[in-house]
Amino acid sequence: MSATVNSMPNKIWVLNMDDFMFKDKAFYALKKHSLKYIQILKPNDIAIVSPLVEKDKDFIDYTARIKKFTNKEWLLSPAKQEEGKTLVESIAQDKELLQKIKKLCKNDYVMIPLIYSDGFAKLSKKASNNLLNNAIAVSKANDKLLFKKLCKKFDIQTIQPAVQSEKNRKTRILRFLNFNETYLLRRPFSAGGYGNTKGKLFDLLKKMRQYHKEGDFYIEPFKEIYKTLGTLCMLKDDGVHFAGIDCQIVHKEAWEGCFFPFKKLDKDILQEVEDKTMQLASYYYSKGVRGQINFDWAIRIKNGKLLVRALECNSRYNGFGLCLRLASALGIPKEKLHFYLDTNIPLPAKLTTKKLISQIEKINKSLKYNGGIILTSSIKEGRAGFCFMAENEKDVKELRSKFKKAIFA
Repeated sequence: MSATVNSMPNKIWVLNMDDFMFKDKAFYALKKHSLKYIQILKPNDIAIVSPLVEKDKDFIDYTARIKKFTNKEWLLSPAKQEEGKTLVESIAQDKELLQKIKKLCKNDYVMIPLIYSDGFAKLSKKASNNLLNNAIAVSKANDKLLFKKLCKKFDIQTIQPAVQSEKNRKTRILRFLNFNETYLLRRPFSAGGYGNTKGKLFDLLKKMRQYHKEGDFYIEPFKEIYKTLGTLCMLKDDGVHFAGIDCQIVHKEAWEGCFFPFKKLDKDILQEVEDKTMQLASYYYSKGVRGQINFDWAIRIKNGKLLVRALECNSRYNGFGLCLRLASALGIPKEKLHFYLDTNIPLPAKLTTKKLISQIEKINKSLKYNGGIILTSSIKEGRAGFCFMAENEKDVKELRSKFKKAIFA
């Protein structure tokens, strides 16, 4: 999320994943992964998803049950989404849905996006939505290259680009290139590792030509990372609130989950990560960004010494923020929360979402402590996401063990 609203508690969430994915993967992400965000809703909230979304009724009903949704029509969609049109554009073109949103906005609701985009700003105005945010500041916060420049200004170490290509400008070589070294080809604006390609420079040339046709890209040296950490801050009207540090699960340069809290590093390193997070979050707060903002950090080992490197900023909801919302479904206080979120667990063949939910609920009912397992996505291509939550690390480990025995027995 990347917005601030007035004190009204009820929200209409626009799950506009296609606004923070690059073009090639936008529709894929929208169809396959939008539904996981319905779990950020509070009981009286409403979600608007693309009509292209693959809706698993069992997962939808399960989420509505555990989150105790009160509205019968809590899941809405525009009538159609044509090729080349974004979700927010499709909503704006659906007169019936737009009228419904306007009515809700007059009756204690505010429309809010996963990420604040120019398209959403236009939709918000069209719907007479009472949403306040600095859209330009949010856009800058989500630009990976601008984030690197900000880090340089604040003397925060990061991995600087070696090659940069912007629309309508020639590709620029910014530093010495070694064809024998490994590099990362990335997009300045894309989430979850979509758009990241790792390889030798020569092997990336063909991909670079493709990226150049579609928009901006940059190349940075690939660095071995000991740990990838995430930090989360809440930017509210009364100031910046630090939520904590998680450790990320990364596979093939893409995020697949995280666990929290993470304390298994020297206290000075963790304090440095927190201090730098607050420095950056306070800057974005001063520019008018509100809502959740998260930062990714690399912990590297060089000559036996641990080094902190800033990776990127995301002004929107992430896995950490989702788990904070899910904790309330299990009655776990934020100050006691421990979780392990894995979004890509392989499952036995022919296992259905309905049967999986039944097995999870059976485990949860047997527990003698406060905690449980929450399914965070329906089964896609034999895999699904799960969050294991409790009030201490020992119980989280036990939950994961119980899950393995029940599912893979």
